[in-house]
Amino acid sequence: MRRERRNLNVDKIRIAMPHRGAGVAPIFAALEGGYYREQGLEPELVPHHGHSNSLKALIAGEADFTNAVGVELLLANIRHQGDAVILASAIARSAQQVAARPGIESREDLRGKRWGVTARNDADECAIIMAFDRWGWKIDNDAEIVVVGNDGARLDLLLDPRHVDAAIMHAPETFQAPKRGYHIVEDFGQLDVSFQNSCAASTRRFMKSNPDIGLRYVRAFCRAVHRFRSDAQFGIHVLRKYSGETDIDVLRPTWVLFARYMSDMMYPSLEGVRNASAILHRVGALPRPVAPEDAVDLNPVITLEREGFFESLMGAKHAHPQTAA
Repeated sequence: MRRERRNLNVDKIRIAMPHRGAGVAPIFAALEGGYYREQGLEPELVPHHGHSNSLKALIAGEADFTNAVGVELLLANIRHQGDAVILASAIARSAQQVAARPGIESREDLRGKRWGVTARNDADECAIIMAFDRWGWKIDNDAEIVVVGNDGARLDLLLDPRHVDAAIMHAPETFQAPKRGYHIVEDFGQLDVSFQNSCAASTRRFMKSNPDIGLRYVRAFCRAVHRFRSDAQFGIHVLRKYSGETDIDVLRPTWVLFARYMSDMMYPSLEGVRNASAILHRVGALPRPVAPEDAVDLNPVITLEREGFFESLMGAKHAHPQTAA
């Protein structure tokens, strides 16, 4: 259904917000940089508690777009018979860190410990399994998975040494955990594993009915990712304004971490979706692996590339080789 259009060719859109962390920075950067407005879009940010709820709202038609991660999108489609699809990618690799309580100093110290997750088969547990695969460990033998739930602040639950020895951190949590006595012992980013992380998502039915709005949304998303990753002052300002974090000693390294994982070519990661699907099938969360093409719509980014959007965005459009003096 076509969104309500007001004033001079402005389309109203609804964006389901799973949280206010750095993972949804592309939405905030697009808002702060005026990129939605530039594309004739007027967004309404609708808060939800976690990716599972924001994706449920998306699939139900209560929102037009959201920021998601591949694992949660695949799960939501199964749970709600949905047609959610990834449109563009901000981060297409594993980018989490492992925080551990005092006394755990190395990877080997993590073996057999209690790993906290908020829910079974979520993105964090999938990341743990992928890391264990690379380390030659077995999730059933080398870890005790402890579900801490969502009834409380995430860090309060995950960094409770009475119940949890180690947990997955998403920046800015990576730099907040040491202030609570935990410390970072592993960086999954160093594994260089394809894993569809922060990404723009919609549904196939919305994109079929509103292809122009979808293309403009992806254009705004890509401009925002590029600006966020290439402009430190802007990126840190966005994190401070929208995340609620005010400590500059947390904000600066959070921006550096996200900027180094972001890419200027925002193609969804088919390999990252394939990896997520394989793990979810392995743990019984999916009845069968999902073909990456079933959860991805490449058309918007392909269209932008054909238009020369990325050539212009990255400054190559008017570049000329220097000639020797």
